[in-house]
Amino acid sequence: MNHMGKSLLGREDETAEFEAFLQGDDRVLLYWGVAGQGKSTLVEHLAGCCPKDGYIVDLEYTAGRRNPSSDSADAARELLDELAEVLGGWCGTGTPAYRRAADRADADEQALLTRNITLKATVTARGNSSIVDSPVSLSVGSITEPLANLRALNRSKLVRALCDDLRKADLSGRVLFVDTTERLHYLDEVAYFEASGGARGADEIGHWFANRFVPHLLSGVKGLKLVLAGREEVPMKPGIRCQRKELRNWSSTDSDAYLASRGQEADGFQQAVYRLCKGHPGWTSMLSDTAAILDWGEIDLFELERIARDRPAEEWLPRVFLSRIPEPRRAVVVAAAALRSVVKEAITAVLAKDPQDEQWFESLTAYSFVQLRRAHRQRPSWHIHPLVRGAILSHLGGQEPLRLMEWHGRAAAYFSRSGDLEDELYHRFCSGDTSKEGEWHRLFQSANLACDYDSGLRVIELVTAHEVREGLLRTRPGLVSHALTLRSDISLHQGRLDDAVVEAEQALRIAREEDLAREEAKALFLLGCVSQRRSELTRAKELLSQAFDICLATGDTQNGANCQLHLGSVAARQADYVTASECFSVAAKLYEELGDVLGEGNVHWEYGSTLRRVGRLGESREALRLAVRKYRSLDFRLGVANSLREQGGIYLREGRAKESRNALQEALSLYREIGDRLGEAACRAELSFLELTDGDADAALVSLRNAATLYASIGNELGVADTNLLSAQVLAHQGALDEALMHVSRASTEYGHLESRLGKANCLLISGVIMLMKGALSEANVSLARAARDFREIGNAQGERLALGERSRVAVLEQDGALAVRLARRALEVSSFMGSKAAMNESMEALSIAKFANGRTRKALRDFGASRALFRNSELLTGFRRSNGGMICLPVTAQSKRPSCFWR
Repeated sequence: MNHMGKSLLGREDETAEFEAFLQGDDRVLLYWGVAGQGKSTLVEHLAGCCPKDGYIVDLEYTAGRRNPSSDSADAARELLDELAEVLGGWCGTGTPAYRRAADRADADEQALLTRNITLKATVTARGNSSIVDSPVSLSVGSITEPLANLRALNRSKLVRALCDDLRKADLSGRVLFVDTTERLHYLDEVAYFEASGGARGADEIGHWFANRFVPHLLSGVKGLKLVLAGREEVPMKPGIRCQRKELRNWSSTDSDAYLASRGQEADGFQQAVYRLCKGHPGWTSMLSDTAAILDWGEIDLFELERIARDRPAEEWLPRVFLSRIPEPRRAVVVAAAALRSVVKEAITAVLAKDPQDEQWFESLTAYSFVQLRRAHRQRPSWHIHPLVRGAILSHLGGQEPLRLMEWHGRAAAYFSRSGDLEDELYHRFCSGDTSKEGEWHRLFQSANLACDYDSGLRVIELVTAHEVREGLLRTRPGLVSHALTLRSDISLHQGRLDDAVVEAEQALRIAREEDLAREEAKALFLLGCVSQRRSELTRAKELLSQAFDICLATGDTQNGANCQLHLGSVAARQADYVTASECFSVAAKLYEELGDVLGEGNVHWEYGSTLRRVGRLGESREALRLAVRKYRSLDFRLGVANSLREQGGIYLREGRAKESRNALQEALSLYREIGDRLGEAACRAELSFLELTDGDADAALVSLRNAATLYASIGNELGVADTNLLSAQVLAHQGALDEALMHVSRASTEYGHLESRLGKANCLLISGVIMLMKGALSEANVSLARAARDFREIGNAQGERLALGERSRVAVLEQDGALAVRLARRALEVSSFMGSKAAMNESMEALSIAKFANGRTRKALRDFGASRALFRNSELLTGFRRSNGGMICLPVTAQSKRPSCFWR
């Protein structure tokens, strides 16, 4: 077909494949390959070949935006605004629904941000503190959490509004190109609902973009196609028709054709270039540039082969290039490489004089490795390819470090005069000048408070970029370690656990080498949090204990309190409730010493939630009452809502339906008021239990469906899985056992995708109980045995106890009294270890039933009487709710902001 025009040299196959892609049914075409393969060049070429319209989103520019517009919250929002303008123009109708939604989102987020700033000033205003240090933290009870969740909700609303605007348009023949997809993680939001449950255990490139945005866009916009290009393969959501192509080095034929197009046609010359560069497009182009400038021939390249000695081109070509080109040209290239973007005035400032050649800038931009990058509503800018720039800076850092530092100093002065703080800080740090480190801290804290996480990552990179870090490690290693802990913390809360570990381990190594005790404690703390997320509880306890010991020795009260709070959570998950109580008490005292009322409230909330999960309802109620009081004194409505939701669940367990309804309704009202859809979903799940207790199973199912819709709207896959499992229990209550099993199967699949071992164990337990209700005793026994084993392996005593108790019931029905007694005794041992009177009461009842079945009537009556006495002493009016043949209606025990998988 002729509309494709001329093919790109060396990429004829890719051009033909793109033509076929335009005519086929696939919606996404994905290119990936190592740096220097010409991905951006290919994207530019293909965009120009589109039969109708092609538009390029350059994430290298979008994610690396500096001085963002004040009305844009983050890079994801800027991307949506850009696409709304472009796609609205393509369809000819604009995007009025999107604009209305964007205006509402701006107003809501600005109002909440203002309240956050006021509350932060009320709580504390510690300068130069990190996410890890600060009580304004990404952990439970964070002041910024409502804003992050509101922003996640608004993203979903904006995507739906954009798709509504475009639903009637036909964009066939239009192609949206996204370049530099390795930067997609800048678009990810911090996912609080995953922070306590590990919804994603493995890192994914562009989780929000690939799994949430693209599916909505392609299903809502007819005919539109998407081309992605980057260094790594992006995993797309199942169901999206996608072609994948890895870009590799040129063949010798392609390399020869490229050189011939530049007038370098000698066979010997072409063969030598291919041997030297192995067909790598980037290095082939640079060597061709060098040969053209110096008028090299075959003999010169034979000399280069002696220098190269079969090493990769990046190890010798930049050095040869810089040592052979004339000094005026060399100075310009070096000055440009020192800058993050190639700006004529900045290069002149770095050189401290105008180059003699009046056409010097045109000569510079003629190099193949200097590229023009375009951004929405901004002037295009020139950049040296990162691969070449990194190699040049590495060479200069080893050969001419003093000259390079001097030039960075000049660049810092230039950007200071022009008011570009980020570029000024970058060049100051490159030159070893940390006099404005406080400004760096301020930039990061501003981004953190505004939940502008891509800006936070960009600020962190001012320290962690390779060319900066190498110098700062000699002069200010503590700053590098600190920046790495900040980056690790954001990675942790974006669900990129592997990245979080790498960054925390780097920070830990620096801290230990430089004897930086406080930074060592922060790194250990983060590694402990990652282990906690992965349910590696023993490892988490070790790391957090090490961190606390260091905090104790250095007088770091704030981080010590944070360590004790997390140690308490870990101990509770291990069913070591005595230790959990001690840790929470220590954390509360430390926060009180600091005057950190928010921290105190967080401890009471965490402790109350833990006590509720083990049936110690009176103590739990008191702890949550204290949490509500602390949070109300700060007007921290999120904390009040979370605590009231927990209290509502306790009142229901105690048979106090009126108090339960009042607490849950107030919590629901607060969640709506602050725009927290995640909390609203968790509250609706709690309300479903109240409706079930009132005998209205249909209303309970409606509440759960609403909760699932809310979870889905913000991309909370774990919440959707939880509500599926809860719905299965309600259906079983109604006797719809086959439909209930279908919901369990669906939930199990979702938990599998999320790598949630706890969720899978819950599914086995519920499956076993449903099979018991169906009379399939053998299948029930197998499922319950696997559930008990899995709960035991992840240290979940509550789940193990319930699975053992249900297995005992199966044994009774199978008339195996001896086995029933053994299982019931084991359940009682676990209950005693938990320290829960409610759990012990249930286990003693199960044991008495097992003894009846085993013909030991007198002992059974004695155990039953003891359980009744315990039942009265524990002030419980209801135990675990059972109905329809013993169906267990599991309580929602939400951690932080969501119903967690039923026992933590």
